[in-house]
Amino acid sequence: MAKKNTKQKNKALHKFSVVIWIVSILFMIILGYFIYSANVLPLKYFLIIVVVFVILLSIHGIFILKKNTRTWVLIILNLFALAFMSAEAFAITKINETISFLKSNLGATYETNIYNVVVNENASYQSIGDIAGLTVESYKDMEDMSPVENNLKEKVDVTIKYQENIVDLLEQVTENTELIILVNSGNYDAMVQNDEEYESKVRVLDTIEITTEVENTSSGINVTKEPFVVYLSGIDTRSGKLPSRSLSDVNIVLAVNPNTKKILMVHIPRDYYVNVHGTSSSDKLTHTGTIGGVDLTMATIEDLLEIDIPYYVRVNFNAVVNLVDAIGGINIYSDVDYTFTCWTNRNCSFNPGYNYVYGDCALAFARERHAYSTGDRHRGENQEQVIELIINKVTSSSTIISNYTNILNALDGTFETNMTMDEITSLVKMQIDDMASWNISSYNVDGTGAYLPTYSYPNQNLYVMQPKLETVTEAVNKLNEVLDE
Repeated sequence: MAKKNTKQKNKALHKFSVVIWIVSILFMIILGYFIYSANVLPLKYFLIIVVVFVILLSIHGIFILKKNTRTWVLIILNLFALAFMSAEAFAITKINETISFLKSNLGATYETNIYNVVVNENASYQSIGDIAGLTVESYKDMEDMSPVENNLKEKVDVTIKYQENIVDLLEQVTENTELIILVNSGNYDAMVQNDEEYESKVRVLDTIEITTEVENTSSGINVTKEPFVVYLSGIDTRSGKLPSRSLSDVNIVLAVNPNTKKILMVHIPRDYYVNVHGTSSSDKLTHTGTIGGVDLTMATIEDLLEIDIPYYVRVNFNAVVNLVDAIGGINIYSDVDYTFTCWTNRNCSFNPGYNYVYGDCALAFARERHAYSTGDRHRGENQEQVIELIINKVTSSSTIISNYTNILNALDGTFETNMTMDEITSLVKMQIDDMASWNISSYNVDGTGAYLPTYSYPNQNLYVMQPKLETVTEAVNKLNEVLDE
């Protein structure tokens, strides 16, 4: 009787082991599909994984299908199989999250515009409901303003009247307690930047966010074989939003040559006095983002540097903080003894020499200019250093393999790019395949400070940096050297 029970138990264990083996096969097939779908692993590595999977499953199957396999062997195989399936389930989940991230963040197919309802600080209106039945004055900065109008009217019944000059509206509201204006957040931020007391003179009653679909066409560039240019724009916002019309605090042009593994970063100061593309007037480079968004800024830089810029990456403060934290910090070199106050109000002390820092202090370092006699010029150099350190660490074999998903998750919602999923994953795949080091260099165009009228503010003189043309010429030459090699 005991022998019969033992045989029944062994038979049941054997059936259970066969089920575990079949489920293991299904898990490995699903995992292989997700790895293939992610499209970041070079073919040679994918084939190695497939071969290893097949060998493990074959060995597992041989022991399972043999009738005389000992009980303890079956138990151990089942435990290993269950542990392996748990790891596979975790990997499938992470890869699926990565694919979802890539699909939602790459190849921007929409733009976001944020509008503020602004009144005088001493106005009687305390909430959006207080302006019901009144007239709101605005400025048409999009061909079709109906989405903005409809969104506002869903909140409160008002009449919208359009004026010819947005700057006049922004200035008039500081003096008129009855005036109510609806302005793009980019124009509002520009006024705040030009007048440090502006925010104390007005009050934002409400905010409207409009998301519009845009067409994202392929550049036709093979980014793993052809040199290309990327415009990196650092948006002066601490929120998770990336409004399409906004000031660009950081303006860096990256020339990337995947064949020579060279990257040249050209920093352009935000106050650079440039001819606005499509006009006969000049303005600060940062203002072009509020006039016509990233497209106008790129076109203006193309005119300045005599190059084509097919790609852009726009990031906000959170992107730098999250990314530096995700890669475990960076080792920054400081040439001053200074304590920076980061945007979270934490003090970040830097000693002359190398300082190992994490996200918030890395951002504070990249944004500081008051600690240096050359101001914005030195800030540009610091920004380039931070970017170079991030690139070097992200592209190292240990970081890109172990932290790939963490890096992407850290960036989720904090950046925007018109580079497609295929373009980004092909670059990642190339880096994993050759694990090559990149030669990164930088150059800063220079200028002299002046106070001049601008395209945005024609009736007042603002601080600008007039370009030193010889530095612009040098930048053009250096860019062509990298792109033509």
